[in-house]
This record gives sequence, C-alpha cells and structure tokens, in this order.
Amino acid sequence: MHQDMILKSNIQNNRIKDYQFSIITPCFNSAQTIQHVFESLSALNNNNFEWVVINDASTDNTENFIDQFLSDASFDISYFGLEKNKMATYCYHLGIEQAVGKFLIFLDHDDQIKPYALDRFLEHWDSLPQSQRENIAGMFALCEDENGKIVGTKFPRSPDINSFFSLMFDEGVRGEKFFCYKTTVMKENNFQLVDRYVPESNVMWKISSKYNTLFFNEALRIYNQPQEEGSNLSNLSSFEYPLGFRLNYLDLLNDFVIPLRARPYLLLAFLFNFSVYSRASNVSLKACMIDLRSPLHQLLLFPIYMVAMMLHMFRIYPSK
Repeated sequence: MHQDMILKSNIQNNRIKDYQFSIITPCFNSAQTIQHVFESLSALNNNNFEWVVINDASTDNTENFIDQFLSDASFDISYFGLEKNKMATYCYHLGIEQAVGKFLIFLDHDDQIKPYALDRFLEHWDSLPQSQRENIAGMFALCEDENGKIVGTKFPRSPDINSFFSLMFDEGVRGEKFFCYKTTVMKENNFQLVDRYVPESNVMWKISSKYNTLFFNEALRIYNQPQEEGSNLSNLSSFEYPLGFRLNYLDLLNDFVIPLRARPYLLLAFLFNFSVYSRASNVSLKACMIDLRSPLHQLLLFPIYMVAMMLHMFRIYPSK
C-alpha cells in the first residue's frame, strides 16, 4: 500500500523501541518552519519519544533540514519521504501505522510543543485510577497562539472525564486543541482514505463514540494561526474533498444514533450536510439510504436529499 517513498532513520538497530510517546509531523514545503518544531522537541524535558516525520513530496529544501536533524538529534527520528504529494490525511494515516509509542501526538509542521508537555500528559494520566484508564482514550489539553493567547474556548471543567461529542455539541467547546491519545486507540480508528482529505475531527468522533477522554485546561502546544492568504487546509473549500466530508457526517449519523434522538436540530443539520456532500460526490439517494443504519435517518433523508439535489443543480453550496 505504501510505496514510492524514501525511508531514513537515526535509530540504532539494537535500540529497544519502548517509547512513551510517538509524535507525528507531516510536512510540505516546510523549510521556513520545521526548524522551530525540531527546536521545541529538542527542548522537551522528557525525551522518551520518537519523532515520525512524513515529507509530503516537498519541492523546497525541507528534506535537507530533516537530514541535518537526523544527524544532530538527541532523540529518535523516523523519516518517510513521499515521492508524490498525497496530502495530510494520508501522511497522518501512515504515521499512525508506523507509531510504536504508548501515546500518540500530532504536531504540525509550524507548531511548537511546550518543554513540560509530555510530563504533564503523563502526570494527568497517572492521576487516574487504574480501573478508569482502560475506558479512556487519552487526553486533551489546550493550545495557545504565537502571542500566548488561548485558542478557542477552555473546557468548562478541568480536569474532566467526558465525551468529545458532548463537549462540542452540548457545551460549545470550540477551537484548536491538543490531543494525546493511546496509540492502540488511534490504530483502531485510523483515518479512512476515501479522499485526499478527511477532517481530523472524523477520527475524534469515531473515538468519542466508544470512549471518554480526560480534558484539562493547560496550554501545552503553540498553534500558529493559519494566514488568510496561505495554502493551509483551514483555508480550503470542503467541496474540494466532498467524499471526505461526506464520510465525516455519515459516521456522525451512524455512530451517534441514540444521542441524536435527543438533539433533533443536530440530527437534521447532519442529515443536510450528509446530503449536500453526497450530491457533491455524485452519490445517489439509494446509496445514501443503504449507508445509513437507522430507519429514522433513512425516512428523514428523502426530503432533505431532494433539497440538496436542487442546491447542487444550481451550484448553491453552504459555506464550509
């Protein structure tokens, strides 16, 4: 499945790969920012981690920087250089497959991690009774921007064991967050490669349908806000990747059948978005009916799909 890529590593053959953390960084034309990621990793108080770097066919000198990191790093690096650009979803999927640490973290190519972040994740995890840990997927912390301001909203309670679905849709938590999931959980719920881009939240919804998560209000990652004129995925239209967004709403509808009964507005919104992205993906009403597991959802879909079909006919799309 994973072909046409260059593999490099500074890991010694006799080294035991028993890491507490796997930190995954996809990068594309990251020569101006990847040094800051490396420096923040080098400053970590806890070096029991591996850095898995996936270079998504960069056309600048990103690879030259990685080669230097492989020589200079005091921690283990595994480098995967793709020969064809496949976008972030594929890179994260590959990184999750390759990760061997107990916990898994995403750190974007222009982000930085706080020096004490790994220690704080472990301290919060160790504070949980052993009996609770099996049913908890991992932890969520906060992010701050390059100016030290908290990104989005804080969690309403801290620490708090809760559902990501509930915090988002019942309590209005918004904005970029910093997750640290158990690697086994991430491997069980890896990105589905149905499109070049699938929202990262799709993985979080899948996990939230099965597990609770520990949330706490500490900023452990510096998140650089996307620039409006940049090529960051945050600025792209979701209708460039309709199959990925269709999957996102399909999984929400199928994985949260019972919670959605008590949230009719949310149910109708999900059905509408599912219909709109299905039409944009040229997926028929019949196929949509088959994909939905709930008879109630199937019944409600027909009129909503008709509206989506009319919008598609006149190329009228909701904003992303």
